[in-house]
Amino acid sequence: MIFLKNDVQMKKEAFRPAVHFSPSKHWINDPNGLVYYKGEYHLFYQYHPHSTIWGPMHWGHAVSTDLNTWEELPIALYPDELGQIFSGSAVVDWQNTSGFQTGEEAVLVAVFTHHGEDNEKQSIAYSNDRGRTWVKYKGNPVISNPGIKDFRDPKVFWHEESSKWIMSLACGDHIQFYGSPNLKDWNYLSSFGKAHGAHGGVWECPDLIFLDVEGEKFKKWVLIVSINPGGPNGGSAIQYFTGDFDGTVFVTDQKKEEEKWADWGRDFYAAVTWSGTEQPIWIGWMNNWQYANQTPTDNFRGSMSIPRKLFLENKRGDYQLIQKPVFSGELEKHLVFKEEQGTFCLENPLVVKVTAAPFTVQLKMKQIDSPTFTVRLKSESSQLDIVIDQSAHQVRIDRTKSGLVEFSEQFPSIDVMPIDVFQEAFLLVDRASIELFVNEGRFVMTDLFYSVDSIEAVEFRASSNQAEYEKLVIQSIRP
Repeated sequence: MIFLKNDVQMKKEAFRPAVHFSPSKHWINDPNGLVYYKGEYHLFYQYHPHSTIWGPMHWGHAVSTDLNTWEELPIALYPDELGQIFSGSAVVDWQNTSGFQTGEEAVLVAVFTHHGEDNEKQSIAYSNDRGRTWVKYKGNPVISNPGIKDFRDPKVFWHEESSKWIMSLACGDHIQFYGSPNLKDWNYLSSFGKAHGAHGGVWECPDLIFLDVEGEKFKKWVLIVSINPGGPNGGSAIQYFTGDFDGTVFVTDQKKEEEKWADWGRDFYAAVTWSGTEQPIWIGWMNNWQYANQTPTDNFRGSMSIPRKLFLENKRGDYQLIQKPVFSGELEKHLVFKEEQGTFCLENPLVVKVTAAPFTVQLKMKQIDSPTFTVRLKSESSQLDIVIDQSAHQVRIDRTKSGLVEFSEQFPSIDVMPIDVFQEAFLLVDRASIELFVNEGRFVMTDLFYSVDSIEAVEFRASSNQAEYEKLVIQSIRP
């Protein structure tokens, strides 16, 4: 995200992200209704328009033509007699299976959870004007609650092979799949997950997607599941399962106890993909439920990650998710530092001055004799350390001294990501966040931080022996 159009004041807020989407004011959480239609990427999201603390949920709305510059639009869906508007998805009903289309524009259909008092059910709404206005279906809900407390977050797609709409639905400790010919009449198909993966918290925000396997001529199904709490470093996080789907049943190729995590940082949650794009692209809420209501921002609270393209890699029959950040060519980049080869060590660290976030760091290593080395983001009064530990096969993000950390006892943390070997990394630093993509997106970490001063230098320091890099590029970004 770049700044919202026609809003100059927000540029002056200390923790307002420059290259991530955030609302001009008030509370935001899960991305919803992600759909691409006629050159526009729609981003709906959980929104409380009256406070910077979570409250009665609406669907906020923004659109973009490049996934980086966003225009905030009026609220799309308001609570009603059936309840608050919780998370869900949106699709283009190209064949008008729903019968909602009234003009030449294809109809957009939103599928969402109506959250009432101890009762969650699934409902739909439709738009015939490119998502600008919405009409709720008079027959709501389209799926009534079967007696499950947590019964929410429908993600829908058209399954060509079985000629029906497929819905993935989070049901407490597992995922249920439903099928429909018209988005109005739904039949239960199957369930998955009670005996698989991590179960440290409630399962939420599922997404069943068909992904390219890099270097292969086939695709693989991936089931995305958010979990809160139960993440590998505490709080909320996203796990995934690879396998096959035949239009009725999802079968994973993973062992029951195996856990695969999409992002090892503390602040990437509820991510789902856009409907209608040629290649799967997703975006997540950049926060953690452990402290989301307490983060030290002023007029707004919450933001989205950078959009990321998704792939799979086949590692001897084990399929691993790969994420690559999406940057628009319209972003203005200024070279700060570039060197094709160099070294740093304990006694002679490399220090590169930077003006302020946002900026990116591309680092490709040649030889690492030191067991560990650190990339440190330094301001006048704080530091954030990214430690690459070759001996322990880990990457650690230490934000215990990163600035404002006292607002929650859960916030100061040293987050750990296991890796096989460190080869290269891409780091995106915004005013209050970092997104780290290691080995071309095979390992990913997203963390918030709140430095009271602007980052003024990036320091590279080895713990003992010399570390040699093959390439180092640092670029500042201007919206």
